[in-house]
Amino acid sequence: MKHIFTTLVQRYFLSIAAIGVAFFPYERSTAQTAPAVPIAHAHNDYEHNRPLHDALKAGFASVEADVYLVNNQLLVAHDRHDTNPERSLESLYLAPLRQHFSQTPSTSAQETFWLMIDVKSEPISTYKKIHSVLKSYPDLIAKIHESPQQHREPHHPPVRIVISGNRAKQEILDTLPLIAGIDGRLTDLQTELSPQAMPWISDNWRSHFTWRGESEFPPQERTKLRKFVKQAHEKGRLLRFWATPDSPKFWDELLNANVDLINADDLKGLNTHLQKRIRTKK
Repeated sequence: MKHIFTTLVQRYFLSIAAIGVAFFPYERSTAQTAPAVPIAHAHNDYEHNRPLHDALKAGFASVEADVYLVNNQLLVAHDRHDTNPERSLESLYLAPLRQHFSQTPSTSAQETFWLMIDVKSEPISTYKKIHSVLKSYPDLIAKIHESPQQHREPHHPPVRIVISGNRAKQEILDTLPLIAGIDGRLTDLQTELSPQAMPWISDNWRSHFTWRGESEFPPQERTKLRKFVKQAHEKGRLLRFWATPDSPKFWDELLNANVDLINADDLKGLNTHLQKRIRTKK
């Protein structure tokens, strides 16, 4: 297992150096209890100078877009009053991802790029529009089957969708095969939903921990963090926290605890730290 893990980590950084984007084995669409390659997640990606493209350049394999349904369009912005018809989910993410993967095809049927859609408007109508739009990208968006073996076709679409924020849970689950998964919360750690239906658990770090990356991580909080990781992995889910500081010390605690998705606004900083970390472990 140690040899396999080392090989995967080396492959991660080679992919960053070679083509500027990292992918992760499809098996990590559902989590595992063994140590695994972390997924760098671009928090509020649309606020960067070049949405999506900055994340791809920095080797991130997961991006986050806040979405409002406005005049039957899916517009990307943090606040409703900042929406602009020129900044849509399709123009900022779906069309560029299609172009990217047509130029840089994945080398394996088991590689996944994550697009988290954080729904900010009314959940049901917004999800119905999301579903309608995603159906126009069958070459890009992976459909999710309950059986993982059904994902192993030679040309599996590279992008998986996770719906966060105002989640129309029943409407998402009623779409079979699933075109998106549900982003769960720590209160969902013991849910009986499959890891295909709820592949992630995300939550606000500040709601559960007092540590902000300064001084030393309190031992009782380190124990709590590892308990959350264990519970998520036992259910086959990935774990992410938001409202986290961008600092090497903080990232190291998450990485040491095997948190799967490392949330960051500082794309270059996290990329640099991950590369430095793996060099010191060789």
